[in-house]
Amino acid sequence: MDNLQARIAGIGSISKSKAGYYNEYDEFYVKHPFAIVGRFAGTVWPCVFPYCVLNCVILTILTLVQYFFGITISILPQGHALMSILIAYLGVSKVTLAYNRYMDAQISTGHAFITLRELHQMSLTLTEKCVGSKADEWRADTKRLIEQVIRESVATLRNGAHSAMLVRNVRTNFSGSKVFVGKGGSDDPMVLMHILRSHMYHESLALKKEGSPDGFTELQLLERCKMTDLLHEFTVSYRNLLRLSSTPMPFALVQMGRTFTFVWVITIPFILTGHDFYKDYASGFSYCVLLTYGFLGLEFVSRMLSNPFGDEMSGDFDVAGMGAAAIIGIEHDSKQWDNNLQKLLLNRRDSFESIRSKRKVSASTKAAKKAAEAVDDNATPYNAMSAGGDLEYAHAPVQTTSMDAHSFT
Repeated sequence: MDNLQARIAGIGSISKSKAGYYNEYDEFYVKHPFAIVGRFAGTVWPCVFPYCVLNCVILTILTLVQYFFGITISILPQGHALMSILIAYLGVSKVTLAYNRYMDAQISTGHAFITLRELHQMSLTLTEKCVGSKADEWRADTKRLIEQVIRESVATLRNGAHSAMLVRNVRTNFSGSKVFVGKGGSDDPMVLMHILRSHMYHESLALKKEGSPDGFTELQLLERCKMTDLLHEFTVSYRNLLRLSSTPMPFALVQMGRTFTFVWVITIPFILTGHDFYKDYASGFSYCVLLTYGFLGLEFVSRMLSNPFGDEMSGDFDVAGMGAAAIIGIEHDSKQWDNNLQKLLLNRRDSFESIRSKRKVSASTKAAKKAAEAVDDNATPYNAMSAGGDLEYAHAPVQTTSMDAHSFT
């Protein structure tokens, strides 16, 4: 338990140190709106800055050649402007496609890992009445298999070549984590899912519940189907993730975009040369840097977003960290279930039984009260007549005293 708490505390320390990257980055922080503009970590500046320097060097050389030798090397600005329209369209299209891939991967990964944790919690809940060594072994095997599925899935998604080979049904030697001992092994997470599905559906028949009239009873069919349905939800998410990991962006689109972008960016200095540049050096270099950063930056952003499982996007989308967090959550659920959940369930059952007994007593009291009220109502002459009671009592003559007769005279 202490080791688990230390690991959970380690996650908190990582989230604070990995950089104050997560803590410092807040696009809705209005007190310092330009703090994001000045950030260097996590941006494309490290990739784009060398090209900005290269364009500035080319612009300086062209200017010196024109100044000392009178040779002007330039291109038509009209053609460059027409090319910029095509570059903008290709750049925006690639970024849009890459962003959709990134968000799809983010949603599917979160859904997959939270589904596996829910599956583990469901296995604990449905077998909470099962006692004995077989039940404990079944729960331990289920937890180990789920954790192994998470590890193998993360390792497969982070290796795009291996994902592509699995999709094309080609086996390769893959150095992943250790496979669950005693159940066979494979570098394909789908094999582990099949083992886990068979383990939950068939081997759970050996578990027996206490508290039934016969003494013991098996897990119901709907209970076993519920666990397999949760595993099916994970399979759907994993299939989508495998598609994203194994299918790159269309090569023709990538080649056209990079070719036009590179040619257009490299020719920026040839547009900025001329007599106007002598008058304002600062504006010429500024436009050269900003245009290079803008168009090449979009190209690098699309490349990073198109591969969300790689190391370039580990700061924003850490699939390995998400898998580790899911495993630690599963271990925490097991510890909580072993130590506290059984006691809580017993206390809840006692409270439920006391509430039910109180309700039964109050219901019997109300029924007795209604019966007594019914007896009192039937004692009156009107109710006796309506119920077919003693008619002699109902039609008995009224006896008047002498005082009453004298009063009527």
